[in-house]
Amino acid sequence: MLKKLYYKYNNINYSQIKLRKLINILKYKNIEYIRNLLGNLKNKGAIFLKKIILNAYKQNFYKIESQKQNVYLKNIIINKSIRFQKIRPAPQGRANKIKKQFFKMILILKK
Repeated sequence: MLKKLYYKYNNINYSQIKLRKLINILKYKNIEYIRNLLGNLKNKGAIFLKKIILNAYKQNFYKIESQKQNVYLKNIIINKSIRFQKIRPAPQGRANKIKKQFFKMILILKK
């Protein structure tokens, strides 16, 4: 019996707030429905999420196909990851700090 399938994706450099809006729509939906929905949306987050979700599905394809089950997206967890910091020189002896936040995503697929 197929339980839960986990897929981890690290070091994502995209806005968490923009992705959370899409994630709330996609929870507890079938993979085929998600593929059609995200295929029609043209923003960067939708294209990015579609790529990640389809990779998670393809990675666990042999486990899913042996069961012949409908698979849906149970949950998506977003956690903080590393923070990239560097100093950019500025005029008159000053410096500006550049901070880039990365995060990691965990997808949970269930039959």
